[in-house]
Amino acid sequence: LLPQQMRLDKVRAELSHTLYQHDAACRVIAKVLKERDEALKERDEAIAALKAGRVAVPAAAESMEVDSGPTISEAIKERMTEKSAELSKGRKKRAISPNLASEDTLKGFKEKLNKAVHKGSAPSCIDVHLENNTIVTGGMDSKVIVSDSATGKVVATMSGHTKPVRRVLFHQASDMVFSSSEVVKVWKTDGKELCTFNNHKGEINGISLHATGDYLVSASADKSWAFYDLTTAACCQVVPDKDAAGGYSAAQLHPDGLILGTGTIDSMVKVWDIKTISNVVSFKATSGGAVGSISFSENGYYMATTGADGLKVWDLRKLAKQGADAQPAKVFEGNWKDARFDYSGTYLVGAGSSVKVWLAKSWNDVVELNGHGNDVVGAAFGKDASFIASCSSDKTVRMWA
Repeated sequence: LLPQQMRLDKVRAELSHTLYQHDAACRVIAKVLKERDEALKERDEAIAALKAGRVAVPAAAESMEVDSGPTISEAIKERMTEKSAELSKGRKKRAISPNLASEDTLKGFKEKLNKAVHKGSAPSCIDVHLENNTIVTGGMDSKVIVSDSATGKVVATMSGHTKPVRRVLFHQASDMVFSSSEVVKVWKTDGKELCTFNNHKGEINGISLHATGDYLVSASADKSWAFYDLTTAACCQVVPDKDAAGGYSAAQLHPDGLILGTGTIDSMVKVWDIKTISNVVSFKATSGGAVGSISFSENGYYMATTGADGLKVWDLRKLAKQGADAQPAKVFEGNWKDARFDYSGTYLVGAGSSVKVWLAKSWNDVVELNGHGNDVVGAAFGKDASFIASCSSDKTVRMWA
């Protein structure tokens, strides 16, 4: 059932994507192209430097012990390489949506929805579907709930986890939701469970979907990350990391799909080359404590991390040169739990004592949204930054527009 669903949704997505690319290409402005090409060139040089190992990598991380189980096949690696090349080329021609919300629009955002969708329990994570604008949340009650962003009406409730849900994720081109807790589960958005991956021995604190839509990565407190093939519903490889003292607390795939960023409970960020299963660079991202989240900008050359000592933005172009001595390009002080770039890479939203938005590159403040009665633990943009959904330990999910 899962492979059939994947193939059908993939055909639909490819058709939709082709039509969108044609429409978007007609709006490309010469000045934007020139600036984007220059930025992409610098980004590509940075990623190439990371993959080539031209950074300071701790000796212990140069060779990684991999379990003796299955491995990522050469066919999958070739598929990822082709997708990376396709995205890199297409990104140079992609125009920012003419419907992207302006700074003035975001500055006018007000609370439009306030719902306790997990009833007496607090939500712990959130994601937004960029086409139908539904919201998915995971809760301390072990449930995964899909709700309507406009009305707050619950569309589907998924029960099956036995511990609090750590991460939830929509498949943006298919009718699926992913969740992680003690296991990784794949659901239909109507609530039907499709499959379960039970390949970790600890809580799974990070999940990320590959750009192809065919592969998924998870990262666990058991000091390992795993790679799954959704088309066959199989785990391809589990990669243990004995150097991760406290295990993994976050994970995110780079938009081009060949680089994986992982955060650890003991303050480190580790960047991996997926094809070679090598840790190409590691650096300390917080002064102490866990890395709460990792988010790559869609343009591919900014990475945001959160922690108790601030929300930090890292420039991959500089990271490739700095290696283990990496310094953030920008620090927003405070105890931040989550951070996300919008799809265009224009805005960055942070979740902490409030919901706050900054303009990428200049990092100027755009808007701060107050209203939650306790720490905000997750925030995500809707399509074209038309709204922001947030969840908090005050047991509410809120929508701002």
